[in-house]
Amino acid sequence: MMNRLKALYRGWAIPCAGTQVYAPHYRSEWLAKIHEQACAGGAKLYYQQLDALRLVRQQARKELLAEARKHRATKLLRQIPGIGPLRAAHLVALMQTPHRFRTKRQLWTYSGLGLETHDSAQYRVVEGQLQRSKKTRHTARSQ
Repeated sequence: MMNRLKALYRGWAIPCAGTQVYAPHYRSEWLAKIHEQACAGGAKLYYQQLDALRLVRQQARKELLAEARKHRATKLLRQIPGIGPLRAAHLVALMQTPHRFRTKRQLWTYSGLGLETHDSAQYRVVEGQLQRSKKTRHTARSQ
């Protein structure tokens, strides 16, 4: 709904940066900026839907956090810097059970906590053709 509201205002070339466009206190000001009555009516419907969705979202968030408190894993995940109660609940819901993974690395990779490495030296251009390097890092060190 938020994206649709902003798209409506942007469609009328009305700049709408920030979150003030959603605030109930400023709603009449924002609706007055739309000169076409049909579009203003559509915006009013979007605002009604946004208000209803806010209540549903708050209730769903409360229930998710209450369910997450039942799992021991959320306490462990919360110890990781940058992971709060909501993100820990999402991770527990995503992983379902950590016992289905054979190793910790598989669990970390699946949940998005694993290290990701990239090597840009595997390929090189020789005479205008892309070739894979034959030397690996291990053989390069031993020479």
